[in-house]
Amino acid sequence: MSGKGMQTFLGVAHPWMCDVMGHMSARHYMAMFDDASFYLLGIIANLEIRPGAPTGWADVRYEIDYRAEVQPGTLIAITSRIERIGRSSVTIVHNMDGALDRLPRAQAMAVTVHFDMTKREAAPLPPDIRQRAEALMQR
Repeated sequence: MSGKGMQTFLGVAHPWMCDVMGHMSARHYMAMFDDASFYLLGIIANLEIRPGAPTGWADVRYEIDYRAEVQPGTLIAITSRIERIGRSSVTIVHNMDGALDRLPRAQAMAVTVHFDMTKREAAPLPPDIRQRAEALMQR
């Protein structure tokens, strides 16, 4: 596995996820990284995000580096870690590897803001969320 952190996603590259060049389309990388983010953010918030919640999360930046092709049938594992904690944001690094061969396939960096759902703006990270995020930085 590339990098350290916690496992946040397991999946497979189905043939229908692949484009005419025979490898997984970029849209499906993003979906897998988004699922991994939701998992990690749920862990640090200590809750499952539901409609009507007073706060949530909003991605403000994503950067993806593609390392090697993902072909149909490839088993995927994503490991994620908190890279940085800001006043209202966390920076997450996701490493996508082949689950069997452990070869790095892609890496994503996401900046996600704690979001007030009523005001529709960034909200400071509460102390309990900050503490859990800091604990994950140590992994």
